[in-house]
Amino acid sequence: MQCQQLKFVDVFKSDPYKELDSFSDGVLRTEDGRKFKIHRMLLAHRCIYFNALFCGDFADGEDVLLTGIDGETLDNILVYLYTGTIRLTEENATDVLVASDYLLIDPLMQEGVSFVLREMNPTNCVPLFLTAWQVERLGILNNCHRFIVIHFEEVVSNSEEIGSLPLEALKRILSEKSLNVSEERTVWNVIVGWVKFDFPERLEFVAELLRCISLEDANEPLVNEIMLHSIVQENNICREPIFSKLQHTEHVQSFQQILKSQSVMTGCRVPQSLHLIAHYSITHTGCNVNIYLTCDGEIDYWRKVECVQFFPDCLIQLDRYVYMFDTWINKSLAFDMLDEKCLPMPPISKARCRYAVVSVNGYIYVMGGAVEAFDDIEDIERFDPNTGRWELVSRMLPMSLSEAVAMNGYIYAIGDVGGEPNPIMMVQVYDPECDMWSTVSAPRLFRHEFTAIAFRGHLYLIGGETYDCLLRSTEEYDPVEDIWIPMPDLPVAYLIPRAVVLKDVLIVYEENLDHRNFGGNTPPVYWDSENRKWHIIQESSPLRTIHMHKFCTITEPNIIKEIAKRNKNQSNKWVKSNLA
Repeated sequence: MQCQQLKFVDVFKSDPYKELDSFSDGVLRTEDGRKFKIHRMLLAHRCIYFNALFCGDFADGEDVLLTGIDGETLDNILVYLYTGTIRLTEENATDVLVASDYLLIDPLMQEGVSFVLREMNPTNCVPLFLTAWQVERLGILNNCHRFIVIHFEEVVSNSEEIGSLPLEALKRILSEKSLNVSEERTVWNVIVGWVKFDFPERLEFVAELLRCISLEDANEPLVNEIMLHSIVQENNICREPIFSKLQHTEHVQSFQQILKSQSVMTGCRVPQSLHLIAHYSITHTGCNVNIYLTCDGEIDYWRKVECVQFFPDCLIQLDRYVYMFDTWINKSLAFDMLDEKCLPMPPISKARCRYAVVSVNGYIYVMGGAVEAFDDIEDIERFDPNTGRWELVSRMLPMSLSEAVAMNGYIYAIGDVGGEPNPIMMVQVYDPECDMWSTVSAPRLFRHEFTAIAFRGHLYLIGGETYDCLLRSTEEYDPVEDIWIPMPDLPVAYLIPRAVVLKDVLIVYEENLDHRNFGGNTPPVYWDSENRKWHIIQESSPLRTIHMHKFCTITEPNIIKEIAKRNKNQSNKWVKSNLA
């Protein structure tokens, strides 16, 4: 809870502590000469540390010197213990954090953690990192590390404390594939500055730090500068593993080869994956659908790249484009990730709604759905991004299609045949190489309005309903054995279940439009593959809002490399996502 600045002496000037001042029975002193008259039983009741200090078997006396805490910080701590309020600022928050950990005041420590994470910036992130490095119980080291990695160039420009980082911390940061630097010279300058911060004692670490430079991203002038710099040329520890192999030559190419052989940084400084995320947000002015690109394979930092007028329920990436489909209203477009703009997409030949969209071998397939009169459409269309045209492919056996999933280079279409009153499930498999359909084993339980998804080479059927009854049951299909495996029931039932695989975790959530617009109370769940159990995602997790997002994971190295080049020029646009 935030409040106006309040000193400890001011606590006793108003109720309920107005008459308490005269009943103080102890004194706390700090090393900078401050003195505080306190009430030992009150502090013992509200703080584990003071309970042990005043009431334990080895309790100290009435006059106690507290080491390691300055007077201003203790003043803030005492105000909190007496009133339950504290005014945290960027200037006092770190000292309060450390003191609350030392004094075992967990509620205050958590309040301090929330404050510093919310207020972290390029100027204060390094001091916070150093504090978290020393006080593990704060649990914010990874948060500080991520902030520094994402905003590295701003941090280097705004913080003079980079030189205070421990060697292992600096190596961990500089070795990050996702380190957000526009050029590798920045990394080299940081190494030079760090070494000079404690020169000459740190000369012995230069060889280790050189391994953190991505030579794939370093140009020839930079490599030449590194080779001729005094911390390398006049460094016997560097000369032994590097220059002894050069045999007294000064050719840059030879130097690059030696550094590469020593380096732990292989390849370009680019992440292994990225995410494009469509976010449906509700504001006082209405509903917006914003498109974001993440900084790397994590989902905690993103930047806005576009805004669209519909909420796509399917995102498919082919080369530089992400194709977006809203299958309920039959609307689509292509988003160019390199130019960061939306382009019109050729319409499907047959207008349809509530259809299935999948991608296999560089093509997009559209199947199922119905026309306005709700007559099922049997034609299956394939989009070739190279020609920009749709064409027909072979039809499957007649059935009412519910879901289609691409898996292992095939398309699995799941539906039912027979009609009322005794419909039965059917699964057909399309081989795009020979343009042929075949059938495989059907699921054990009849259902419709379910969701299906591929995960780790298996097909999952989740939820749905049968005979007007919502189902919590799930089944797993093994394509090698051609068998359906029963799974534990979902903890909750979903009216319109949907599933997503995010960072190799299978998550199921409610897609009901009312749920999206008004919040709903049906929690998402995730699948624990190791223990074969479903777990409800806790209310405190940002993934509770996963129904407001659609994800597309980009893994093609060439595309990631091109996007990463553009990302590095957007350092001031990265913000915490609402999934952080």
